[in-house]
Amino acid sequence: MLTVAAALVASACASGDSAGTTVLRVVMTDDWVTAPYNDAVREFERTHPKVRVRTDKGPIRAMTDAVRAGISSGAPPDVVQGHAVTGAGQQLADPVDDLWRKHKLTPAEYLQGSLEDVTWGGTRYGLPLDSNAMALLYNVDRFRATGQSPPNSSMTFGQFEAMAKGLTSADGAQRALVVPVDTWVTFGWITANGGELVRVGADGQPRFSLDQPAVVDTVGYLQRLIDQGVAFGPSGPDARSVDAYALFRSGAVAMLATGSWDLVKVLKDDPTGQFGVALMPSGFTGQTQGTAMGGSSLWIPKGAPQRELAFEFMLLLTSDEYALRFAKEEGRLPVRPRVLAEEHFQQPQLAVFVKQLESAHVPVLGALHDAAQAFDTALNQVFRERANPKTALAAAQVRAVASVGGS
Repeated sequence: MLTVAAALVASACASGDSAGTTVLRVVMTDDWVTAPYNDAVREFERTHPKVRVRTDKGPIRAMTDAVRAGISSGAPPDVVQGHAVTGAGQQLADPVDDLWRKHKLTPAEYLQGSLEDVTWGGTRYGLPLDSNAMALLYNVDRFRATGQSPPNSSMTFGQFEAMAKGLTSADGAQRALVVPVDTWVTFGWITANGGELVRVGADGQPRFSLDQPAVVDTVGYLQRLIDQGVAFGPSGPDARSVDAYALFRSGAVAMLATGSWDLVKVLKDDPTGQFGVALMPSGFTGQTQGTAMGGSSLWIPKGAPQRELAFEFMLLLTSDEYALRFAKEEGRLPVRPRVLAEEHFQQPQLAVFVKQLESAHVPVLGALHDAAQAFDTALNQVFRERANPKTALAAAQVRAVASVGGS
């Protein structure tokens, strides 16, 4: 975070490189400055001869802290990539409804889930950049070897559990899946069961539901899969999706709850392997509910010196042309249904992720740092320490409410 913040201040001090030149300062997450992005920068500079785009990179978890430091020092960047809803929830983002109107953008152009990533209290704070949805990536060979049918959306949690037992070897060396301490992954299971962690009203106030039955039941269900030995639990307090991918890649688990980025990755790592994608199971009731929305958005911090120019750059980077390039070259799914209608997304594996997008929702809890930490603590207690889910989540609810001044 300090490195990114220092870069922002340094680039602000250097913004007058040459007479008449405007420097547009953009902060992107580590893995986004690739060929399509660089081409977009060159195109923008070509169409804006007196503008130079200066790009800094950093981990997504450090974005809001870096922006906060930039604002405090009087040197906020012009564009930030990450989650606009987080910037808004932490009062760092500038509302942009006026720029949406000026450029004649309409919510109907976008996936409903992607709009959740830029909206807080009914106001828009950015532009959706890319999307994703949590689905089940599975090893076809493992299913064939055990005689199990692939998972499907009509499968209840109970049926999924029975299938998981059939995928687990007698010695426990091979199991059905892995349950990491990962809010996004856990949220995907919770929404599949019809649950929610927080809702933000038109007044901008969060209303938490971390201790509601659908949440408690789902977290308890995942704990049971670990206890029964059909799922690996987290290997440590910081074990996240990287560890889960490693277990899937090694063949130790038959399934991985993840986004399309891991499909792209595993096909590169193991081009001869056989992998399928399935929709999430449909909770305890058998009624399809939802999943976690992934992806990111672009936003403008408060006090950014080049607000109008920043939005123009955001429009170019989120255009259909670059959305398709990011999809084909980087495995990032577009945010506009009209782009998802392209032939590229009709491939069987990608088509499942596209279908899953229809019911995907953003885990807004991530916009509220202290509340998110409380939930993460509860997951560690349940999945690693075998705490009672109801007790752990009740404590998390109290901490979450207190964190926003509630009682």
